[in-house]
Amino acid sequence: MENLDEIFSEIKSILEQQSEGLIVTTETIGSQAKMKKPAYHLYGSEDVSLFGKKPQKTYICGVIKQKNYVSFYLMPVYSHPELLKEIDHDLKKDLKGEKKVYW
Repeated sequence: MENLDEIFSEIKSILEQQSEGLIVTTETIGSQAKMKKPAYHLYGSEDVSLFGKKPQKTYICGVIKQKNYVSFYLMPVYSHPELLKEIDHDLKKDLKGEKKVYW
């Protein structure tokens, strides 16, 4: 298993390069988690209201270093599932569930 700190840092570095114009946080907005894990999240800068709910920031993507793995979340694949067809074969083998990647 690769070093989790290195994996987290590499993904975070990639996200940092793409963060211009987005809101960056180190914890999920509205999270009630008691333990704070190393994390890096990107949100859209505009508040959006869907289905009559209170306007809020749109979660774009994020990386969280868990105890035994690093998870990466990419929300655009929910609205554009065809993006999953373009995922590298080696990355697909790490896909857990439908939209989360764990290393």
